[in-house]
Amino acid sequence: MMKHRYLLTILPSLALAAKVDRRRTVLHERVGSFSGRNTPPHITLCFLDLPAEHGSAIIQAIALGSKGKRSFTLHYDGITRFPDKRTIYIDPVQKDAIAKVRTPIVAALMANEALRDAIRETEHPYLTIAAGLKPAQFERAWESLPLFGTRSEVQVTEVVLLRRALCEGERYVHVRSFPLARIRIGGSNFGRRLQGAGCSCVVHDPSS
Repeated sequence: MMKHRYLLTILPSLALAAKVDRRRTVLHERVGSFSGRNTPPHITLCFLDLPAEHGSAIIQAIALGSKGKRSFTLHYDGITRFPDKRTIYIDPVQKDAIAKVRTPIVAALMANEALRDAIRETEHPYLTIAAGLKPAQFERAWESLPLFGTRSEVQVTEVVLLRRALCEGERYVHVRSFPLARIRIGGSNFGRRLQGAGCSCVVHDPSS
């Protein structure tokens, strides 16, 4: 039976996602193929590789685990890399806030015996620019990217479930978005104002 990857994410603002896609295109021209080039820019919370028949149970568990969790401001603080020099990424600052959303969702998924063994949790969240780089690719890629060239601030108001079949050439599709609780400031509904106006985002990139 064909398996699907169910990928639970936080998506960046449209402006930052567009910057990541442009950088990936430039890097592909400079260093050749690498992992993640055709994947939507995102921060992974967790994923499960399971047949499609488990989709409803996954959705129900995520809805339960995300219920009542608050939206939060997330800052992205420049481009960095892992020590093995295989992955270049943009670093999100508020990792504790991400964990507060992720942990109860993973607990709700773990409560379902049929899902438990398939869960893969990401405890170090990051926004990938390029992954699976070989040493020569990394050196060429790294010298073309500014270390602190992409800074962004966004209000995270939802987590998003994506899915793709685990076979060559398949792309992720949107399954469902799960809203986070709105923050009230001085009696006003901050989350609602953000939602109505789209994503409140400030992007600073001195390299542009």
